Amino acid sequence: MQTSIDLLRHQLGGIYPPGEITAFARMIFEALCGYSPTDILLRKDTILSEDIHRKVEEIAGRLARQEPIQYILGYAWFCNRCFDIAPGALIPRPETEELVRLIIKENSGRELRIADLGTGSGCIAVTLALELPHSRVEAWELSSDALAIACRNASKWQTRVDFVQRDILHYDLSQVSPQSLDLIVSNPPYVRQSERESMSGNVLDYEPHEALFVPDATPLLFYDKIARDALTLLSPGGRLYFEINETQGEAIAHMLASYGYKQIRIIKDLYDKDRFASASKPHAHG
Repeated sequence: MQTSIDLLRHQLGGIYPPGEITAFARMIFEALCGYSPTDILLRKDTILSEDIHRKVEEIAGRLARQEPIQYILGYAWFCNRCFDIAPGALIPRPETEELVRLIIKENSGRELRIADLGTGSGCIAVTLALELPHSRVEAWELSSDALAIACRNASKWQTRVDFVQRDILHYDLSQVSPQSLDLIVSNPPYVRQSERESMSGNVLDYEPHEALFVPDATPLLFYDKIARDALTLLSPGGRLYFEINETQGEAIAHMLASYGYKQIRIIKDLYDKDRFASASKPHAHG
């Protein structure tokens, strides 16, 4: 195994920091051999088969081209569960785990009608369906590729999520029953086009741009549409939860207030950045 580890360090050194290469090695040997981090330490002198070594070489080559490890291995961990992942959907981020844990904490034990708008791989919707088992969860997604991945994840975790192929920005609101939801969550595209230059190649070259970027002129494009529609879709007192661009917290709070939402919060992530927004629909609306 040491030969394969040395190969990874040699091919990836100068592209990734040493700590990230070590993390890659752990993920690779877990995927290929079923080894835990402890196994890797104890079995460094193990002679791996030629087949395994060739696979490590192949993965190292793809990593050298900055292909995300999650796409290479075909899975990502989210809230302590393994989700299928492929290039048709964004790779789940730790910040999104924070959002889901917040929703679970604030809504545990309740029977809710929940919608995840722009579900991608389905990690938010599936996790909420599992952790809030008395609730009914639906998930909207425009991309057929992402929907296929999300459906696979719901099946894998043996939970029911009602998936709907729907364009958040362009659909007939009259086709959805008024006040049919108690909670809407969304992690929509929120990276401004001008922020592309600061992003790494493994994101720009491989992850779906339609799930990442919004025009600089309309950075709140999705939030504004969802907030307006939610005034119809949410029951009185129903809640909105968003993951947001760290630069847009004040603007989103102002937008939500302009539509009459109450209990508006901008919540920081573990890195002390404005990352989440929450608000409730006023009981008197509509």
